[in-house]
Amino acid sequence: MAFQATRHIGPLSSMVFLASRKLQFIYPSFIHQRTDEEDNSPLDTFTSKLVQNKSSKWIRRKALAQSHAAKTSTTDSFSMKNSLNTIQHMDIESINGLFQQAIDYDDWKGLIELTKQCVECDKVPSLAVLLNSVPLCSYNGDKDTIIWIAQLCEKIQPEFLEENSNFEHYIAEAIWVKGNIAKSLKTFEKVYKENVYLRRRIRNILEHLILSSIANHSEASLVSLINFSEMLIRDHNDYFTLGCLWQACILSKWFSDQQIALGFLDKYPGLCRVIENKVSYIVKAALQQHDTEMVYRLIEVLLRLKMDSEVYQAILSLIDYWIQQGDLRQCREIIYWSLQNNVKLPAVYNNEKLVKMFSKDAVDIRLKLSQQEKKKMLPITEYKF
Repeated sequence: MAFQATRHIGPLSSMVFLASRKLQFIYPSFIHQRTDEEDNSPLDTFTSKLVQNKSSKWIRRKALAQSHAAKTSTTDSFSMKNSLNTIQHMDIESINGLFQQAIDYDDWKGLIELTKQCVECDKVPSLAVLLNSVPLCSYNGDKDTIIWIAQLCEKIQPEFLEENSNFEHYIAEAIWVKGNIAKSLKTFEKVYKENVYLRRRIRNILEHLILSSIANHSEASLVSLINFSEMLIRDHNDYFTLGCLWQACILSKWFSDQQIALGFLDKYPGLCRVIENKVSYIVKAALQQHDTEMVYRLIEVLLRLKMDSEVYQAILSLIDYWIQQGDLRQCREIIYWSLQNNVKLPAVYNNEKLVKMFSKDAVDIRLKLSQQEKKKMLPITEYKF
């Protein structure tokens, strides 16, 4: 059975579906194929909306640019056709419109040309338009244009530029994009320490950078990121960046990165609180890639750290995954393991009638556990010969 996505079916529906898999071999007509309407549960809809809301703003902008590429192009309308004389005689409102068009359609090259000509012709667009232009430049690794925009902002409102640390955090992002992560982190550290009001923005930028590029990092870059995250914890009690690094490492295709992430949980107890809302996403993403081994290792660490709620959710996701894979043996093993490790499963898994319907082997689980407990209680007799 092909696996498309791991969804949280819920304990009751999981057991019913498991029972139906057994009955199908005896009474084929008893089972009907699930329709698309049945698959579209309210939880699926909510999850899809949540993932969509969390998607990168840059992806949304690129999608917008692609959908309108055939209709218009900022480059065609201005940057390659108009001369310096044209921009020099345009009013600010018209220039703002050209900037906004470049922003809306992700026209980075057009934005460069506009900014350059504004500097040369001493034309200053509105502050709001300039601020919206800076992230597009940093995302493309263009620190030179950021510096030009800073010069334009200084002519309008120099105190605002000072309050925003002369856009150094955006310059740090541009440096990262160009590959110099160590230098970028030094700039981020400087701005983080000097400007309290920009810390939230720095966290957002770092989250995007770490999650999107950890797979291509060198070992030296990873060490720099770890040192930076540890500095934030030590000096500012800020676990956010380490939480992002943990998520990126645990989802890495490299086993060594996954082990580093699991080690973080043992080394930094405060990290557990930060990742509580990340575990369900991590498990779902791993199971979509059929990486069950990583999920098993994660569950063992969570169990050791007494993160019972997260263990519970991960176990249910695993059961749902193996149900959709049609592997009943794995389901039995997970239930057996859960009982051995005192992981409380939903009450429906202890329903004897339902358990007997889907597998007699599952009924034997508690019998096996009971026999093991009796053996432990028997006195050990020592013989001397």
